[in-house]
Amino acid sequence: MRQFYRAVLLDDDHRLIGYVEPGTQLDEHAWIGNHTVQGVERLLCVPARVVWAPRQSGELYDAAASVAPLVLPEHGCTGRYILNHDQLGYVDKATVRENAGRHRVHPLPILTAEGGFAPHALAGTWAWDRISVGDNVPAGFELWKFDVAELNQFQ
Repeated sequence: MRQFYRAVLLDDDHRLIGYVEPGTQLDEHAWIGNHTVQGVERLLCVPARVVWAPRQSGELYDAAASVAPLVLPEHGCTGRYILNHDQLGYVDKATVRENAGRHRVHPLPILTAEGGFAPHALAGTWAWDRISVGDNVPAGFELWKFDVAELNQFQ
């Protein structure tokens, strides 16, 4: 069964800031260039805890509905790098390969997805961490290689 997810943002103390409802399963929106995922990126100009919470396995998905949905900014820079401020790591979106359908899997939903689709080693490893998006990498951050060409393995 394919799951629906909400992108949930929390503050440093794990209090809900809000959520974004992509409206589709993970495999239908986790692509570089997807309007909703780009909107979530624009919300991450400052670090926030991020979890792509699955509907079927968790309290967080339901708890997120207790706060107002976030309004996605239409404009603004999305940034080349996804930065993990807790693990001092980053992913370079420019290095993500295209799949056979000429799409590139977006690292943010995969890295922060809770409730594991184990086929990818990095899936969920950044869930609940403080994440931001920008065009500069702070000193001391280490590059994490994100190499997933096909998303249908997560269905």
